[in-house]
Amino acid sequence: MSSAPRRLDRRPSRSTPVVLLALVLLASGLLGVWLLGTLLIDGAWPTAAQGRIDSIGGLRLDSTPMLVSAGVLAVFGLIMLLAALLPGASSRSRVLAGEVPGQTVVSHRDLARRVTLRVERVDGVHSARTTISGRRLTVLARTVVDDADSVLTAAREAAEQSVAELRPTTAFRTRVRIQRKN
Repeated sequence: MSSAPRRLDRRPSRSTPVVLLALVLLASGLLGVWLLGTLLIDGAWPTAAQGRIDSIGGLRLDSTPMLVSAGVLAVFGLIMLLAALLPGASSRSRVLAGEVPGQTVVSHRDLARRVTLRVERVDGVHSARTTISGRRLTVLARTVVDDADSVLTAAREAAEQSVAELRPTTAFRTRVRIQRKN
């Protein structure tokens, strides 16, 4: 057993494939319980499903509908398997890397909030919105000032300085846009 602590910037688990599989299995399980329960209680298949059960029971395994449904299920299973094996995108970034052992991480949401607050303090910026996707940090600053170039320069410097103060281990490409608000 290792005494090393877990990484703080680990990749999230892929819960979407598990949820999809659980919903499909739940629906097919409920359908099966309804069909078999009705068969056990009444001694016959439900009348709503009688035609469908007879048509499925009459199909051969090498028929086109059976081959198509097997192919669809195989592709669906392969997609779910790949989604489960490939790691998800990290929602945190390591920051303040130095000589002190250990890790410091910040969530992308908190980093975006920090950049937004810093850009909103720039003279001429009315409001700002920051999004982080992958290694790109996009800032949209709204202004009412006619000279948007000086506001753009100041907002870009504020955003880059806010990120640089945290010294993230993966560099973000900062993109600042100005939207003139009437």
